[in-house]
Amino acid sequence: MSVDYFQFKQFIVHHTYSTMKVGTDAVLLGTLSDIPEKGKILEVGTGTGVISLILAQRSKAQITAIDIHQASVWEARANFKESPWTERLKALMISYQLYAAQGNPIRYDLIISNPPFFENDLKSTDINRNIARHNDHLSYRDFLLASRYFISEIGQLCLILPLTEAQIFIEEAKNSGFYLQKKIEIKPKPEKEANRLILSFGKQILNEIQKNSITIRNNDNTYSETYKKLTEDFYVSLK
Repeated sequence: MSVDYFQFKQFIVHHTYSTMKVGTDAVLLGTLSDIPEKGKILEVGTGTGVISLILAQRSKAQITAIDIHQASVWEARANFKESPWTERLKALMISYQLYAAQGNPIRYDLIISNPPFFENDLKSTDINRNIARHNDHLSYRDFLLASRYFISEIGQLCLILPLTEAQIFIEEAKNSGFYLQKKIEIKPKPEKEANRLILSFGKQILNEIQKNSITIRNNDNTYSETYKKLTEDFYVSLK
């Protein structure tokens, strides 16, 4: 029988009805992203709200989380309400395109997303999982156009993507005036190639892109010391 919640040290995440369960990608993005100590953060495609909750623990920022899946928004709201940072967190059911089209005057210091990234892959029979994993509802171009509207002058855009999709996104971002500033390679094990990239973009072109890498597990399948250190303030335990 599967457990319908994930217990972190300072908060709990129920994930019965959301489009995607709590996963490593979300935890990596939440813990490795550069965040403003204060200011405003927007999470696009929040699902359970786990990324926003990690960011709330790491900062004093005001955080808005949006999603187009009603049950996910309800669950994120419930998770936010149970957290110690409920006054700094809110979840809205709205598409990113519509949110930008409304002419909202708010500008965000960080826009973060674990976005749907499969364009041509075979789809599941689960409609909700397709919404979470395929970008039919939010293309890279639409995502970047909305982000261009909402980003503050010194704001950052941060997301996690598989390698092939990351290269496509980097080129699309450049065309929209977002320039890659930081890249973190995520390797499942030491002998494996990286299979994810965490990318950070800004409006400014830097002379040198900051590069780093992290390996999640050792060859014996135990978690690496680097991953344990990264997540020690969040996971109850790692073995």
